[in-house]
Amino acid sequence: MNMESGKRGWRGRWPRHRHAAISKKAVRQRLVLAAICVVFVLAYSFLVIAAPPRPASPDESANLYFSRLFAKADRLYEYDYRNYFADGLIHPRSIRVVNEFLVPVGFIGLPILFGVLAKVTGLAVLPYFTPVLAVLAAIAWGFLIRRLFNPRVGLLSALLLLVCPVWWYWSARTFMPNVPFVALVIISAYFFFATPLKTRTRAGTRPPSWINGAIAGFFLGAALAIRMSEAYWLALAAAILLVLFRRSVPWVRLAALVAAATVVLTPVLFMNRALYGSYLTSGYAYGGSAVTVASVPQGFGNALLGPLRPYLFPLGFAPRTALWRFIVYGLGFHWWWSLLAFASLAFIGALSTRLLRRKVMLPRLWTAYGAVTVAVSVWLIFFYGSWEVQDNPLPGAVTIGSSYFRYWIPIFVLSTGPIAWAIVEVAKMVPLGRRRAFAGVILAAITAASAVQVFCSPDEGLLALRRNLIRYDREISEVVRLTEKDAIIVADRADKLIFPQRMVITPLRSEATYQALGKLKNHAPLYYYGITLPEKDVSYLRQEKLPPLGLGIKIIRTFQEETLYAFTTRQ
Repeated sequence: MNMESGKRGWRGRWPRHRHAAISKKAVRQRLVLAAICVVFVLAYSFLVIAAPPRPASPDESANLYFSRLFAKADRLYEYDYRNYFADGLIHPRSIRVVNEFLVPVGFIGLPILFGVLAKVTGLAVLPYFTPVLAVLAAIAWGFLIRRLFNPRVGLLSALLLLVCPVWWYWSARTFMPNVPFVALVIISAYFFFATPLKTRTRAGTRPPSWINGAIAGFFLGAALAIRMSEAYWLALAAAILLVLFRRSVPWVRLAALVAAATVVLTPVLFMNRALYGSYLTSGYAYGGSAVTVASVPQGFGNALLGPLRPYLFPLGFAPRTALWRFIVYGLGFHWWWSLLAFASLAFIGALSTRLLRRKVMLPRLWTAYGAVTVAVSVWLIFFYGSWEVQDNPLPGAVTIGSSYFRYWIPIFVLSTGPIAWAIVEVAKMVPLGRRRAFAGVILAAITAASAVQVFCSPDEGLLALRRNLIRYDREISEVVRLTEKDAIIVADRADKLIFPQRMVITPLRSEATYQALGKLKNHAPLYYYGITLPEKDVSYLRQEKLPPLGLGIKIIRTFQEETLYAFTTRQ
């Protein structure tokens, strides 16, 4: 597609960049930018550096486990014969059991990609892949926005993405798939649209279309392998661009992209078939959909779409509920970022209206960016906002660790362009010598607000997570010391911390769990670790629930709020 450029900001008031030689000033600027990138890789690695090496969520636990397994053994499954007796219940959340084999619940692209990289770099570097990808994507994003607007808007967009609270927080949750997925999409778009690779010809230098397209396809295929469900909005964005630029589509580059993406995805699809019995099935659907009928909204929205609903909105379609959730989560929690975005959109709208009144046509790339932003945002709001997601034990709790934020990362990424453009345009109203200081003060204020929210948010901010992980690490280390290597521990929410040092079953309060314990009593030492049970509950287990299963229960050790119990065998 022809990369048309919008009107250059600052209109000659700042010195133009010269390509002849790199000045000392330019070298200093690049060193400063490199230092900023290093600082943010370290900032995103806060939990990796400052907290014990234990995952903070079931998804992170599973991705870490299978990434290591793939790096060591080139496989995404582990066998445990005891699942034959336990009806497949010996597994943590975010891991399924297929024919006594432990397999991932989520899409398998992340453990494959990270496992391959870890083969080259070593397992010690594994937790740093997401921070590095996040920073590289911010750089690529800056170059993309530079082509849309001008260099200063591009630079500011990259810096805004680095300090965006949603991007920052989920980059620090290094084994969650959302930031790596979006990062790979951004890098793919950079190679496809910016075509950075050049070749020398007699006429000068030009970008080899198919090579840039193939590299873009490689990154896009890797992104889709990580989160195949995001193909919906990617296809929507691609359709909009094809319509708007139908007369200037780079077909060779596009064909190379599709071919390379297919090559990357094909082995992943075959591995899906080997693990789950179907090319397109994942662990989410195996053995019963993770999205049950009860959890899917059954209102007017579902009836409106009719038979198309399961294909277009498999998580349900509830427009009013989705909008309410976006207002509460997407806009309300990060209210100051929302104000920035809406103020920027209002300012840009006023400027665009003024240009149109002067009969100045807006560049097609600006129109395309706006159309893609609106379409993708609406789709993501309805697609994920319709789904009831409960990450926190407290119903209705709105925390920085809510999954809605990571699902809506593309919306926050797209918002950085308008915010950066508005800041640059407003800076034109400031006296010439104070423009850099003006932009710097705004960026510093945004960085400070974001850092406070990312680190200091209660319950799930990075500092709170660190405190919890330090406490749990002491307790889990003691639990591991007090139990045998082949022990199976029943847990409610601590399975993410106990596994894989010990095998787990979740939860305790399940009839299937009790039946499994009765079948396993002669095959493994059995324990329960969780919130200390009231005395009446312990008495109920000892006198009524466990005796028919040939089991008893005794206290091994009590920690602060949790207790380790042993299930004893009754003779």
